[in-house]
Parts: sequence; structure tokens; C-alpha cells
Amino acid sequence: MNHQIVLLDAGGTLITERQTRDEIYTRVLGELGVDVTLEHIAALRLTVHEQTPAIVDGEVRYTDAWFREFIARLLAELGSALDAEMVRARLAEHFTRPENFVVYADALEALEQLTAQGARLAVVSNWSNHLPGLLDGLGISRYFEAVVVSAIVGHTKPERGIFEHALSVLDAPADAALHVGDHPVNDLAAARRAGIAGLLLDRSAQQARGPEVIHSLDELSTRLDG
Repeated sequence: MNHQIVLLDAGGTLITERQTRDEIYTRVLGELGVDVTLEHIAALRLTVHEQTPAIVDGEVRYTDAWFREFIARLLAELGSALDAEMVRARLAEHFTRPENFVVYADALEALEQLTAQGARLAVVSNWSNHLPGLLDGLGISRYFEAVVVSAIVGHTKPERGIFEHALSVLDAPADAALHVGDHPVNDLAAARRAGIAGLLLDRSAQQARGPEVIHSLDELSTRLDG
């Protein structure tokens, strides 16, 4: 099958933060008077993320309501009386500013090449509702017919629903699409379950090698057939 549609993850695939998320959380909390080490916040963020329900007040992960609950739990673990909404807003201010992100060089090259080949492109990402504006600010939104974001559509990878939503928006069958992302479960395995071919992007070359693994988006333009 010739894959005419390419679905792309955002974070870790197309774009990345200039600082790690743990560095950002440590800095922002420090500015607000919470003394915490980078190592502590790294472990705590992971634990609290796993413990926070996937749906909060009817809202899926990465919505404002979900982040507010996540931050409230994080602050409780830190013994801080700071207002969770205030901290959420401070963090959101950082994560919505394009200058705090960078587009991978191979992503820009791949987007140009895929567009030249006539592929239809869309983003499918677990992110807040600020992602479309962020991609626009980074100068790459013009490449995409659709930006399908978990916090907006109400489905989170690895659920099939977010992929089905993307295919519906594009009015395309699953077997015409190829999904590319950096997470073995949320991207590769999830795409398979939705009936979509998948490629796992592993820039660090730490994953097992195989026909479904690429190490740069430079490889993508040659992988549209199959």
C-alpha cells in the first residue's frame, strides 16, 4: 500500500523543549519559593503522573483541569501550600512560548521532502490545547492539513480514538496512513491497533533495530511505500 498520509507525533519527533521538563519545573518552582532538586522533581513528576487519574472532572490528560490536579498532587508531595492554578498558569506560560522550543533539523528537512512528494501531513499528539498555536509560532503549521491534539479531541494516545479522529478529519482510510513517533507504546503499538502502519523514531539508536525503526526523519521519505 502506498502511504499517501503521514501522521506525526509532536514532542520528541518534530519539536523538543530547549530545557528538559524537569529543569523547567525545578526552575519555576524555585522562583516561587519551593526548594527542590532536579533529581527529586524528576522522580516525583513521574510518580505523580502515574498516580493522577487519566480523566479529571471529565477532562482527559493535558487539559487545564487535568494539569491543575496533577500540580495539586505534586505540590502536596512537596509539602507546599502554593495555589495549584497559579503554578499551572506559570508553567503553561513557559510551555506556550515558541522561543522555548526548537524544531529538529531533520524534521524540517523531512516536512519539505514529504510535501514535495505530495504526501498529506497531520500531527497526532498528546498535548495541551496550545499545540496548534505553538506549531504556528515555530513556523511549521503550514505543512499540516490537521493538528489533532488529545486535550482538544478528548482522546489520548495509545487510545484508538485519537487516530480515528485524525483519519475522519482527513477523510482517509487507515491503510492509506503511516504514523511516526518516538514512543513504542503511544506511537508504534497504538498505530498498529488502529490499523495504521507505524514507524518508531529512535534518534538515540537504543531501541532494537528492525523494519519499523528509523533513527532520523531523513529516512522517512523512502519509507512511504510498503
